[in-house]
Amino acid sequence: MQPGEAPFDIGVDQTAMHPRRAILAFTAAIALGGPVAAAHAAWYPPQAIDGPNADVQQIGGIDLARDGTGALVYIRDDGGVPHVFISRLFNGAWSAPTRVDSTVGAAATEAKVAVADGNRVAVAWIADGVVYGASAPVNATPAPLSAASPLGGPGAQDVDLDVGVNDAGYAVWQQGGDVDAVRLQDASWSGLAAPLDIAPSDQSGVGADRPRVAVGADGNAVVVWGEVSGGVSVIFERRLTGTALSQVPQQVSAPGGNADSPDLDIEDDSSFAWVVYRQDTAGGSHSFVRRLVGSQFDPGGEIDGGVVTSAPRIDMNGTGQGEAVEQSYDNGVFGSLLDHDQFAANYQLNATGSPVASAPQPFSADRGDIAVAWSQGSEVHARIKEYREPFAADTVVGGGPVADPGAVIGGDRVGDLAVAWVQGTPGAQALVVANYDHAPSAPFIAARTTYTNKTRPRLLWSAALDLWGPLTYRVMIDGQQVAQTANTQLIPRTPLKTGRHSWQIFAVDARGQISHSRLRTIKVDATAPAIKVKVAGKRAAGQTLKIKVTALDHGGSGLDHTTLDFGDHSATTRSRTVSHRYAAGSYTLKVAAVDRAGNIGHATVKLKIKK
Repeated sequence: MQPGEAPFDIGVDQTAMHPRRAILAFTAAIALGGPVAAAHAAWYPPQAIDGPNADVQQIGGIDLARDGTGALVYIRDDGGVPHVFISRLFNGAWSAPTRVDSTVGAAATEAKVAVADGNRVAVAWIADGVVYGASAPVNATPAPLSAASPLGGPGAQDVDLDVGVNDAGYAVWQQGGDVDAVRLQDASWSGLAAPLDIAPSDQSGVGADRPRVAVGADGNAVVVWGEVSGGVSVIFERRLTGTALSQVPQQVSAPGGNADSPDLDIEDDSSFAWVVYRQDTAGGSHSFVRRLVGSQFDPGGEIDGGVVTSAPRIDMNGTGQGEAVEQSYDNGVFGSLLDHDQFAANYQLNATGSPVASAPQPFSADRGDIAVAWSQGSEVHARIKEYREPFAADTVVGGGPVADPGAVIGGDRVGDLAVAWVQGTPGAQALVVANYDHAPSAPFIAARTTYTNKTRPRLLWSAALDLWGPLTYRVMIDGQQVAQTANTQLIPRTPLKTGRHSWQIFAVDARGQISHSRLRTIKVDATAPAIKVKVAGKRAAGQTLKIKVTALDHGGSGLDHTTLDFGDHSATTRSRTVSHRYAAGSYTLKVAAVDRAGNIGHATVKLKIKK
C-alpha cells in the first residue's frame, strides 16, 4: 500500500457458499499458470494404501463424514498374526496406515469403522471371539485412537458400527445366538442391560441374519436383525434410546418364507428409517423395503421389479434421498432411487451378461448425488448420478484380481467419493483406493458499480468450497495473472491506471482442478477534478464580487459536489456561482471539488479588499 493510501474493498468478505458446486469447463490458458484443466468431477487412478506386497486379508469398511474427513479399516498380517489397521482421510489425502489393536495380541477376524465430522472416528473389531472398540475425538486434525476397550464376547461374530452426526455411536454383534449392543458417548462405551432379541431362546443374528445399526442425529439408534422363530427366519427392528431398549420392537418381514440380509439407513430425524431385506416367496428370492415411521412400519413392498435378487443394501442422506441396490442371480446389479419417500422403478446398473457382480454398495450425498460401486470379475465398477441428472456411464475405476467381499464406497456431503478394495493374490495383495473428486465450487465476487480512487484497491472474494484439501486462488486482472494466494483477499502490488479493469478469481484444488468466478469490473478513478475560479467586480469593502467556479472530472466517476470557503468566517456554500461582499482586509478564497470516487481537487485565490 502506498503511504497514506487507505484500502478500498472490492467485492465481499464472506465465506459461506451454496452447497451445489458449479460444474464448469473452459479451455483458455492462464498467464503464468499454464493451461487450465477442465473444472469437472473426475475419477483419479487408484492409490495403494498398503502393499502391494502386504498380506491384506480383508477390508472392513470405509466411511466418510459430511465434512470430507474419513477412515478406511482393514485386516492384514502383522508378524504372522492378522491385525487391524486404519488409514485416515484428511484434506483429501490418505494417511499411512497405523495399527489399531496394538494392545491386543489375538488374531483379528473382522472390523468396522464409522466417522463423523471433525475427524471423529470409531472402530469396532473382533479378535478371538472378543469385541473391542477404540475411538478418536473431534479434533482439528486427526487425533490418535484410544487404547482398545473390550466390549463383549466370547464367541462374538458379525460386528456392525455407526456414529451419528452428534458423535454418539453404537456397535452391535451376535454372540451365543443373541444380538448385543453397546453405546459410544465421547470416549466411553456403555453396554445395554439385555440382548436385543425378541425371544431370548430363539437363535438371533447368526449368519445371514447378522445385525445392522444406524444412528440418528439425536444420538439414538435403530437396529435390525434376523431371528429364527418357529423354524423361519424373521427380520425384527428395535430402537435404542441411550442404553435403553424400546418396549415396542417391530417385525419387519412379512409372514411366510425365510427372510435375512437386513440393511437400513436413518434420516437425521430418527423417527424415520428405511429397512431392506431379502425374503423367499413363491416366486423365488426377492428384495423388499419398508419404512419405519415413529414406532410403526409402512406396508412397503418389493423393490427388485420381480427380478430374483439377494444382498440388498440401502444408503440415504439425512433428508431421505437415497438408493437401494441388490444383486440378481443372473449377474445383474440393480438399483432403485428413493426420492420424496417413494422408490422409483427398478433398473439394471451393469451390462447385461457381464461376469458375476458381487456386493453392490450405494452412497447418497447430502446434495442428492448417488453412486453405486461393485466388483465385476477382475474389475471394480462404479456409476454416478449427479443431482437431478441421469446415471452416468458404467466406469471401471480399478483392476484386480479383486478379493472378496469386493468394493466398498463412502462419500461426503458434496459427492466426493472413495472406493476401496483388496487387489492382488494372497501374500502379494494391496489395499487400494480410487477417489472421485469434484472441482472446487466457483469463488464469488460481488458486483460493484461504484468507483474507487485507490490505485491498489483491496480485492475481496468469498472462498470456494472444497472439502478435500487446501485451495489456492489465481488473481487475474485484465486477463493477466497478477498473484497466486491461499487467502481470499489481495492488494495488487502494481498500481492500476485510472479507467475500467476486468478481474476474475480462479480456484485451484490439490489435484489441479479449477473453477472460476464471474468476470467483474473494477472502476478506478484516481484523478482529482480540475478547478477554475473566476472573480469579477471591484475589490473594495462592501462591493459585490461575483465568483464563478468551474469544476471538471476527467477520471470517469463524475463530479459529486464543490465547496466554496470565502475565507472570512462566513458560511461555506456548494453553489458554483455566487455573489459575496467582503470587509477590508486580505482573504484566501478556497475551493474544493469532490468527485464520486472521493478524489478532491483544490484551488485558492488570494483577495485583497481595500477600504
